[in-house]
Amino acid sequence: MVLAARRSAGRDAGVGDARGLLSDRDVIAAAETIVARVTRESGRAHPVVAVCLPVSVDAVTQLVAAILGDYTICFLDPSAPLERREAILAALAPHVVVDEAGVRTTGRSDDGSPDAPGYLAMSSGSTGGAPKAVLSTWSAIAAFAGPGAEALELDATGCWGEISHPAYDMAMTNLLLALTSGAGLRVSSSLGDRLRPLRFAARARATHMRLAPRFADLAAAEQSPGHVLRVWGSGGDRFQAAHVAQLFGAGIPLIVNTYGTSETTGFASAARLSATDELRDLHGSVPIGRGAVGEWRTELTVEDDMQMLRIRSPHLPQGYRFGEPGEYPSWQSADAVLTGDVGARVGDDLYCLGRAGRRVKRNGSFADLDAIDAVLREAHGIVSFTVVTRSGELVSLVELQEEGTAAVKRDLAGLLRPDILPERLVPVRQLPRLGNGKVDHVAALALAQPDISEPAPPRPRDW
Repeated sequence: MVLAARRSAGRDAGVGDARGLLSDRDVIAAAETIVARVTRESGRAHPVVAVCLPVSVDAVTQLVAAILGDYTICFLDPSAPLERREAILAALAPHVVVDEAGVRTTGRSDDGSPDAPGYLAMSSGSTGGAPKAVLSTWSAIAAFAGPGAEALELDATGCWGEISHPAYDMAMTNLLLALTSGAGLRVSSSLGDRLRPLRFAARARATHMRLAPRFADLAAAEQSPGHVLRVWGSGGDRFQAAHVAQLFGAGIPLIVNTYGTSETTGFASAARLSATDELRDLHGSVPIGRGAVGEWRTELTVEDDMQMLRIRSPHLPQGYRFGEPGEYPSWQSADAVLTGDVGARVGDDLYCLGRAGRRVKRNGSFADLDAIDAVLREAHGIVSFTVVTRSGELVSLVELQEEGTAAVKRDLAGLLRPDILPERLVPVRQLPRLGNGKVDHVAALALAQPDISEPAPPRPRDW
C-alpha cells in the first residue's frame, strides 16, 4: 500500500500548516470521509477530481483521499490567473471539483476516466501555450516511493517542509515521498515563506526541503541562524556549483541533487553532495548522480549531434493527457523519454548541462542562451533571460534600470562572441514568472516582441 509507512510509523508524524497540526490518524479518517463523499457525488468508483485549494492540510488530505480512494486527482493553484485555471478545467473535464466553496459535481454523464487512476501533474508550463499534464499511476508512485525516499535520506524520523503548490510537478514528488515514508509534513502557502525558505524550515522544524536551484539565491540571502534543515534537495533543473556553495555557506550540510521530470513520475538520478567533500563540477554544473533510482535509469543518447539525457523506466507515463501532440518531451518508446537536456559523463558521474531548447543556431554556429544569461549574472550580478524573436534577433530582458543598459551592453562586447551578443537589452522591473517560480517563456517573448500572438486554446482531453 502506498501509505503503509504512514499507517505503521512508530510515531505520529502528522501534517501541519499555519493553522495547526493534524495527526496521521485524523488525516486518514478525514480522507476516508472525503472518499465516501466523492464516490457518492460522482456516482462512479474511479472519478477524475480537480482540487483548487491553497497549500494546506486540507489539500494534503485531498491527496491522501485520492490515494485511498484509488481515483485520479489534479490540483489547480487558486493563486494562478483565472484564465489558466479555466483552461485546465476545460481540458481536464473532471467529474468532481473541490474548492473552498465545497464539493460539487460537474454533471459529466460519460465515464471519461483514465485507464489507471493516479496523480495528474501539470507540467511546469514554462514554454507557455495550452495546459498539459502527465498521469503518474498510483502503482508507479508506489514503485518509486521507496527508492526516492532513500535517495533523499527521508524516513519516519524526518520532517518535510513544503512551500510549493501541489499543482506543480516537483511538489508532486515531494508530498508523495513525505507521505509514503512516514515523515512529518509541514506545508505553507505564504509568499513570505517562499521568499525565506530557511526561516520556514526552522519554524516548522523541518529536516528536509527540496527546491529548484533558483531558490538557492533566496536561501543564501537569509539571516536565519539556528535552522534545523539538514538536507536540501534540488529539483530537475541544472544545478550549478555557485548554487551549492551558496547553500553550504548558509549552513546546510547535505544537498541531494536530483534529476528527472514530472513526465517520468519521479527523479531518475541523484547525487549526494556534502559540505565536507570536494565539490566536482563540469562547466559549472554539479553531478546529478550515477543514473539509477529504483527502476528508473538516466542514460546518454546522441540526438542532433548532441549528447542528450534520456530517462528509461517500466513505469513511465504514456504521454500528455491533454496538449498538442509532439510537444516536449519526446516519448521515444513505451519505456523511454528524451528529456531535452544536454548531458555528459565523467567517470561514473552524470551531468546535466542545461536545456537543449535554449541552444539556437545563428549564422552557422550555435548560441547558448543560458550561457549569455550566465555571463550577465557572473559579470554584473544581473538577473536576465535571453530570447530569440521571430525575426531572429537576440534580446535579453534584464532586471536593470534603463540608464544602466548602455554600459552593460558595451561591457558584453568584450565578454561574448559577436555572433551571440544580444542586439537589445530590455530593462524590466522583474522577469515574468509562473506560480512555480520558473520564467514564463511566452510572457518573456511578449516583452521582447510585443506583437506576439496569443497561445492557442487547449484541446479537449484525450485519455
